[in-house]
Amino acid sequence: MKKYRTIYEKIYEKSRRPGVKPAGDYKALVPGLILGHDPLVAIMIDDFEKNGFKINPAVKDICFFTADHFAPPASAERANILKKFLDFSFGNDIKNLKIFEGICHQLMVENESLAPFSYVIGSDSHTCTAGALACLASGYGSMDIMHAMVEGHIFEKKFSAVKVDFKGKMPDYIDGRDIALALIKKTGEGGAGDTALEYFDNSGALEMDDRLSIACATVETGAAAGIFAADNILIDYILKRSGRKKIKFGVAEIEKYYGDISFEYEKTLRFDLSRINPLVALPHDFSKIYEVESLKKDVMLDQVFIGSCASGRLLDFKRMCETIDRINSKKKTAGGARRNKKTRLIITPASQKIFIEAMKAGYIEKLINFGAVITNPSCGPCGGIDKGIIGGGEICLTTATRNFRGRMGPLDSSVYISSAVTAIYSAYAGIVADPREIYGRKVN
Repeated sequence: MKKYRTIYEKIYEKSRRPGVKPAGDYKALVPGLILGHDPLVAIMIDDFEKNGFKINPAVKDICFFTADHFAPPASAERANILKKFLDFSFGNDIKNLKIFEGICHQLMVENESLAPFSYVIGSDSHTCTAGALACLASGYGSMDIMHAMVEGHIFEKKFSAVKVDFKGKMPDYIDGRDIALALIKKTGEGGAGDTALEYFDNSGALEMDDRLSIACATVETGAAAGIFAADNILIDYILKRSGRKKIKFGVAEIEKYYGDISFEYEKTLRFDLSRINPLVALPHDFSKIYEVESLKKDVMLDQVFIGSCASGRLLDFKRMCETIDRINSKKKTAGGARRNKKTRLIITPASQKIFIEAMKAGYIEKLINFGAVITNPSCGPCGGIDKGIIGGGEICLTTATRNFRGRMGPLDSSVYISSAVTAIYSAYAGIVADPREIYGRKVN
């Protein structure tokens, strides 16, 4: 029997459906979870119903649908799209249906329906976020997802694996979004095409929220998937998520789905976390990622947005509040630090669960006192849908997923991308600013 060497290959082979003829290099894979959200499920409904399709009983219970883009809808057109999605979901008795509870990628990892070492497919490109939980996870088009719902499988080819090694201790002034930007900078936007990235946290420095940010950015590298090797951090996360003292898998399962020690990857990308500085992606793509301190001139900010599936998690809230505390300590602002009066600040938790936890921890009150508007969890600001659209010629610094032209407003608006730590400090400064200024590190 052939021994499969990489994490990716092991999950790929485990997921193969026997008895289905391959389509060339593409093999039939059975998903462990099918993710869908309001606009992209709605796109396929007419074809689904016109052809008289039914959801395959074998996959019906693994469908995980969320209403998160139009949450709630801001126009009659979007309300009708949402209605179409909900009518379809209720009509097909989708058990895992989450309405206005948060962003699909966050809700998925919070839910026990998502098991480590699963093959996960979704109608959204950032489905790769589930890779933080040692899953093989990829986004597909709506028609591909419809095929999987009807046939119970999807066709996919096997990609080569690239090893990504993380070592060292993270400085306080960066977070997972900085590491994600460092990853994209090294691969080049789309430069890791036709590969699967396998992430190894060799020093145990990356908390789960950081891993989710990194895994979420996999698609921007061009890779088909990005999988974090299972370890104690994953086990602790699963235990906390379930509320149980024991876990369904143990050391043997982790070893089974761990890349073989003897395997030599064709390519390895190495990152020393202690040497990563605050980064920013300039408009209008990811081809221009620089250290914040290297910006040649001040970038005046009309708005800062912190949230989306790339950010907006509890650790982000904690770090934002720690940064505010440092501003107060360093600047000794009378009455407490507040955002720059010319810079709007919008913060969106990734889920209702995170929202509640942030309130209990006192983070929400501190951020409101800082001058932030806290919205309900949704994809609204990130996708330029609602609750944070910018005007013509305006500039927004965001922690969100993408910055292409017109992403958050008119074509003449501009979107920069950074970490939550950089973003909250920049909201105070009114310009894209290096948080090391208040973290005791000299900035050139």
